[in-house]
Amino acid sequence: MDQSSLIQQAVKMHYEKYVYPEFPLLSSVRRCDTYALSLDALWARFNGNRLPASNKRILLAGSGSFSPYPTAVANRDAQITALDLSGANLRRARLHTLIHRCFNVDFVEGDIMEAHKILGKSRFQFIDCYGVLHHIPDAVSALKSIHSLLTEGAFLRVMVYSKCARKPVESIRKSLKILHIDELKKLKVLYKRSKKGSRFRNCLDSTYESKFDSGLADLFLHPYAKTYTINGLLELLDATDFEPLLFIHRGALPDVKAEIERVADMENKNELSANFILFAGRKQDAAMRLEWESIKNRQDTVISLNPVIMNSLPLLPLIPLKPEPKLGFVNPPINFRGKRLLAKFRKPVKKSTIKYHDDWAWIEQYLKAMFLIETVT
Repeated sequence: MDQSSLIQQAVKMHYEKYVYPEFPLLSSVRRCDTYALSLDALWARFNGNRLPASNKRILLAGSGSFSPYPTAVANRDAQITALDLSGANLRRARLHTLIHRCFNVDFVEGDIMEAHKILGKSRFQFIDCYGVLHHIPDAVSALKSIHSLLTEGAFLRVMVYSKCARKPVESIRKSLKILHIDELKKLKVLYKRSKKGSRFRNCLDSTYESKFDSGLADLFLHPYAKTYTINGLLELLDATDFEPLLFIHRGALPDVKAEIERVADMENKNELSANFILFAGRKQDAAMRLEWESIKNRQDTVISLNPVIMNSLPLLPLIPLKPEPKLGFVNPPINFRGKRLLAKFRKPVKKSTIKYHDDWAWIEQYLKAMFLIETVT
């Protein structure tokens, strides 16, 4: 067995022992907070058209123990495949979906490196690979496997560790290896003995994941964790025929080139504090995406509600709706005025027929936040 395979086996055993993330079974998500996982809304954002109701397929490539549930909530009419290396993760994920009456998820145990073999002729419009690639030694092969499963116009969501943002954690990981601390019990003892204000204690106290066992283990005891600079991430995408479509980590700019420049500058100044989260698309679909951008500027388009937001609007207009931010910026409010405005788009509205000029600033904000979607028809 080669070194990469040995590491993958160690990763599998890690997640069999530490199911991740460790949310209580009765933990629930509000439907409105899943708006940025809606395949309908994402497909409209990147392609400008609508998917047939009978052909919506999503792959969670490294699903963990929780993501199948919110993904299913956002996509009741899609067929979702949850692929994970760990059987323990999948069993926990299945329980979450069953408890919350989500029955449109198939659970498949297997390695992402072999996804193209495991899933055969299955093809997907959206593949979510969140927090996974940095735990795979041969990330290029993993992304190539994923690429082969995407349909025309499809896209990928990725989250990987930032080298700059991850420095405190990586420093602690190295120290723990030197001290031969490889058990959770020993790690907790070390924390209790650490001084207030120490780098170790500050790092743990500032991290949500350190509040539960599997989070601590994932941060500090994981057998393999790679970090990326922005250039390293772009090289990985380029080597696997992907290109970035939209960065959505905290504070990200909407323009891809501007965000790359901003992040590179922050890395040089050692100021970057967020991991990378982005949507990426196949290079061979670039012409399609450029055509959609052109159409938006020269043709009459149609605006409608994100289906998740449509099903989340309160019956009483005085009750505000506050979806959690998922695209890197604070969401615009859906207050009394916003609710009344959004309600006008329950049925698609041609842009040329919108005559309420005072509403345009709100409409543009809602389009940016993906509460509203824009399509050709």
